[in-house]
Amino acid sequence: MNWKRFALIISSLGLAGTTACSGDPCLDDGILQDDPEGCAAADGGSTSGGSTSGTATETATTTATTTSTTADSMSNSATDTDTDSATDTDASTDTDSSTDTDSSTDTDASTDTDADTCDNGRQDGDESDVDCGGSCEPCDDGGSCAEADDCASGVCSERGTCEARTCDDDVQNSDETDVDCGGEGCDPCDDGGTCVDGDDCASGVCDGDSNTCSAPTCDDGVQNGAETGQDCGGTDCGPCDDGGGCMVPGDCTSGVCDADTNTCAAPACDDEVQNGDETDVDCGGDTCGGCDPGEMCVDADDCASALCDADNTCGPLLSVTGAPSCSTLAGTPVTISAVAAGGTGGPYTYSWTPDDGSLATPNSDTTTANPTGVASYTVTVDDGVNTATDTVTVVNAQPFDQQNNCTLYQGDFGGMTPATIEYDLMGTRACETGNNGFGLHLCEGVTFENTRLAGRLEVLNDAGDDDFVGLVWGAQDASNFYSITWKAAAANTPGCDFPAGIVVKRVEAPTFDDIVSNDLHCPVDTENSTLLLGPDETTTDGWTDTTSYTVTIDFTDMGSTVTVTDDDDASVVATFMVDDTTFTSGFFGSTTRSQENACVGPLLATCL
Repeated sequence: MNWKRFALIISSLGLAGTTACSGDPCLDDGILQDDPEGCAAADGGSTSGGSTSGTATETATTTATTTSTTADSMSNSATDTDTDSATDTDASTDTDSSTDTDSSTDTDASTDTDADTCDNGRQDGDESDVDCGGSCEPCDDGGSCAEADDCASGVCSERGTCEARTCDDDVQNSDETDVDCGGEGCDPCDDGGTCVDGDDCASGVCDGDSNTCSAPTCDDGVQNGAETGQDCGGTDCGPCDDGGGCMVPGDCTSGVCDADTNTCAAPACDDEVQNGDETDVDCGGDTCGGCDPGEMCVDADDCASALCDADNTCGPLLSVTGAPSCSTLAGTPVTISAVAAGGTGGPYTYSWTPDDGSLATPNSDTTTANPTGVASYTVTVDDGVNTATDTVTVVNAQPFDQQNNCTLYQGDFGGMTPATIEYDLMGTRACETGNNGFGLHLCEGVTFENTRLAGRLEVLNDAGDDDFVGLVWGAQDASNFYSITWKAAAANTPGCDFPAGIVVKRVEAPTFDDIVSNDLHCPVDTENSTLLLGPDETTTDGWTDTTSYTVTIDFTDMGSTVTVTDDDDASVVATFMVDDTTFTSGFFGSTTRSQENACVGPLLATCL
């Protein structure tokens, strides 16, 4: 075969570039470059392009000549060989024009490429990804990596990928001021960690000299550590002032932590804590009232008794006892007296009322009384700072004058028309003549204590009705008293099923107008009353029309004994004990509700 001819054919057809000897189209494989023009552009110059093209031509020619020489050498004489050798020598001149090939200066133009290999758009050199890693800038998240230094996050996964920064990757990255802490994304650093400012620290304090997080102290101007407020509260610092943060009372100077706001409350006189300038719990000092006997004090102003003893405890309150509590007038004046104790210790002054001419010496501790009927006398003692009072009663055998000593209070329930009262038997009996609303007839002119009270109850004509009649005793006023109500027959109502028989209650309402039907008549506790006895403990029998009953109440400071007697045959309808001692003295009176012709009286009193 004519190898020289074959080489020329190959060259003319441009097939030399298809050889597998060259993996890069810009490299010279000894025959042709795949893309001379493209490579010229890549190498950055027309001169290099010309050199490269010339090199390709010369290389092809040289190759063809060499091939021809080799072929002739194989088939012809030494003469041909010498001739061809000369040609080869000339060709070598072209090869030395490999100075062009050594225009691998272009290849050495890789020297230029090395200078900006980190922004050439290719992964080359020691880069782990395109233009990053290795000696270039670290790669962003998701880039390829061989080691942690290849990554901006400092984290190279086992898969060879740069991982995003996290706060538990054991690397100080992103804006962290120390490993996995500080900056905006991670938790603050513990004491000793590196910081830029207080926000980088769990303690909230960054030492500007060392740029390290400081341990909490009680004077660093920051709420930290176990503190509940700024530099206060908790187990290490002192208690917080009013308005400071708190979790428990001990966090507060006042000893009071408002559970709703978790702030320290200012001292108050009802917070059940000794605070402020109080000398004992909720008393004493300049703000709160005087302390009770036995409580701590600094001076007399701290005590309700106005006496602070040598042991810095408050002395006993001022008191006075009138005696006897009940006296029976039997034709001659009775002696009544008063004994004061406690308070400042005196000297005491005394004053008896009413000073209506029936008292011999109303400004003495002892005097005589000669009333025309049942009367109460109140003695007032004064120790120079406080006063105290007590009451004694003088009774006789005459019926009580209700008309001149009693007041009618009209309720707004039990009937369409307000209660009314008419008197007879010379004012000793009071009768409700209509089927009207609730009425309280209270005799506030006389206070009874240790007295037997007797009152007669009678419905003169029930007019076909079966509702309520009753008595009250121990009354402090028109809204605080003991009540007996007696119903003739049971009744069903939406608010309460009222039973037949007697119900006993203790009524304690803010005012008379606050009293409602169930407070008096329903056998259960209500907002304004307490059930003391129900019909099962008194009597389930109702009153009977046109029958007179006498109700006797032995009223003492140990309780009250009640007996109901049928006056027609002297039989006992009911007897029971009321053990309650909330009220040990008070007024006598009666009640009606929605019952026509219900009468109460005469009322009698005798000393026990």
